[in-house]
Amino acid sequence: MSACPTGLSVNSSHHLVVACRDANKLQGYRTDGTPVREISLQQTGLNHPFHAVQLSTGDYVVSQNTSPGAVVVVAVDGQVVRSFDQSSGQMCYPRSLAVTKSDSILVADSGNDRIVVMNSSLCFLQELALPVDDGIQQPWGLCLDETRRRMYVSERIGRHRVLVFNNVRL
Repeated sequence: MSACPTGLSVNSSHHLVVACRDANKLQGYRTDGTPVREISLQQTGLNHPFHAVQLSTGDYVVSQNTSPGAVVVVAVDGQVVRSFDQSSGQMCYPRSLAVTKSDSILVADSGNDRIVVMNSSLCFLQELALPVDDGIQQPWGLCLDETRRRMYVSERIGRHRVLVFNNVRL
């Protein structure tokens, strides 16, 4: 049983990946609900993981829902492989993640009202310029459909919108 499940994703094996905020762990399940993996994040120093997505390498990128926030890559044994260097720009309450086919990582940086993209090494941070007249307000959910070159962003405050961006190129 998950302790405060927050973020859900599906990996390339079609297993459900669950970030468990209060238990500081990731859990994996088959489509029939059978557990396949549990990764403790206790030794990583991460608190309150919000979302996790598996990279093509098998490692997981995880967002930490705090201020300042963190984005880290952890191996299947729970060890930190690399973490985002805050000197490149501070994140505040990073929430949902999306990963491209080339392992670029998109982050809903909720506290800074923006979507950022970084490379899989977590050493480059760039804010996406998105055509929203009044700007994005506390992005919460993020979904990328690379086949259709479309990105969806949900907001937590403001107008409580789901924004749809077409012709997204990353």
